[in-house]
Amino acid sequence: MLSSILIIQILPNIVFRTITIEARTVSSEHTYRPDVKHFESELDRSTGYWSPSTSSIDWCERNYVVTQYIAEFWNFLSSLVFCLLSGILFFQALYYRIENRFLLLCLSYMFVGLGSAFFHGTLTYLGQMADELSMIYSMIIWWFILFRMDKFNKIRNKMYRLD
Repeated sequence: MLSSILIIQILPNIVFRTITIEARTVSSEHTYRPDVKHFESELDRSTGYWSPSTSSIDWCERNYVVTQYIAEFWNFLSSLVFCLLSGILFFQALYYRIENRFLLLCLSYMFVGLGSAFFHGTLTYLGQMADELSMIYSMIIWWFILFRMDKFNKIRNKMYRLD
């Protein structure tokens, strides 16, 4: 138990510090502004149906390369696959009569896929919020499932019991 707590607390600190240091060295080597919107400003001059982009980030892939109606085609497509797989998971859970909290988790995955498809398809601020907030709400459902687990409750009761 103690080793898993140490891994959960120490490992993210090491990883995030390393990423921060690498990001600082990369940004200090460049002469242009480290604004994310202008990451590939000379390469990506494509405009499409949803132009101009109103999102605060645009760094996944080049815009409007495959079609003029979808900004980041391959991210959009993978998000739709995410929706399809979560739908299959939902119907399998219904078939096997899994608990409702796991059905809710399947639906939250579908919303994550839809929000991500909306964002990567349009690159609008509204799409960005749909993408980010659906991930946050999905994590809230994960926490709900974690704290409702019977095994977790039994361990917690043993830790605080005064015999």
